[in-house]
Amino acid sequence: MSVIDKIKKFWPFGQVKMTAIGVDQFLPSQDARAFTAKVIARPSATSRDLLIKVLASAINPVDIKMRESYKNNGEFRVFGFDAVGEVISKGSQVTDFQVGDKVFYAGAQMRQGSNAEYQLVDERLVALAPQTLRDEEIAAMPLTSITASEILGDAMGYQIDSNSAQGHTIFIVNGAGGVGSTLIQLAKYMGMVVITTASRPESVAWVKSLGADYILDYHQDLQVQLTKIGHDQVDNIAILQNTNAYWSLVLQTIKPFGHIVSIVETTAPIDMAPLKNRGVQFSWVFMFAKANYGIAMETQGQALSKISQLLEEGKIKSTLTKTYHGLTAENIRQATQDVESGRMIGKVVVRHNEEI
Repeated sequence: MSVIDKIKKFWPFGQVKMTAIGVDQFLPSQDARAFTAKVIARPSATSRDLLIKVLASAINPVDIKMRESYKNNGEFRVFGFDAVGEVISKGSQVTDFQVGDKVFYAGAQMRQGSNAEYQLVDERLVALAPQTLRDEEIAAMPLTSITASEILGDAMGYQIDSNSAQGHTIFIVNGAGGVGSTLIQLAKYMGMVVITTASRPESVAWVKSLGADYILDYHQDLQVQLTKIGHDQVDNIAILQNTNAYWSLVLQTIKPFGHIVSIVETTAPIDMAPLKNRGVQFSWVFMFAKANYGIAMETQGQALSKISQLLEEGKIKSTLTKTYHGLTAENIRQATQDVESGRMIGKVVVRHNEEI
């Protein structure tokens, strides 16, 4: 009998329990103790919360950043901000979901995450999952598709509909990562000319398969390459990697009245002044901001409903590229190392059921 099974056997009578994978201190992922499996009390759904039995969860760069900055030693913290699961119970104010519904979501940064058997999530952040995809394919999508939707919709001002941005150009810095992989597909669905960066043969092949029109080698002069393909200026730029490193290029490349969006924090001041006389808009997108501040949370559920529809119709595809089987500390650790490597293409997911 495993330690976890022994704990469950002698758990206080009447208390409902669950297994979760998390941390109570920061340790580098190379340390076998970086993540811990614990038996904890299963939460109960109240108000607008859904209690969801998690079927699969994904690892994202935000998991890495939050773990590395973790300071509450001794307090067990569960990460994981992508999931698919089944609604087990619901709070009294829930209106849009029923017990038994299969749903997907990214959740909220300030709450316990999806690397657990069960999770509480506000219904406004949730949508019905696509029915024709495998659990791991679904779990790969929420955080990145919400982020991509907010880049295109909230920040750039487009409607995410077929050919709604026909002929407009977008330059995506780092197209092979999770957000880029979804952003390329949505932009193509909207009719945009998509330019992105990649260098390794496997990442070039990946972004090409997603529909990128032009693929630039970021090891070479990007301005020269943009001029060569006839797009020395573009309507939109999405910075998905190292805002500071690409800022001078962005200033040269953005068209008057264009939109620049970044999801990557700056490491030093950037000069915004050159944008003024060209009427260029700059925006930050951080998909957790809505839940963190309780603002327009329902728009994330709505965005996922659109993504679910597009996945069902085959207009976009899941960005899953790697799966681990079984909710274990070791699988979470290995998936974390995949993301930390900086060479991850698409998304890595842990399927909680060990069956392949």
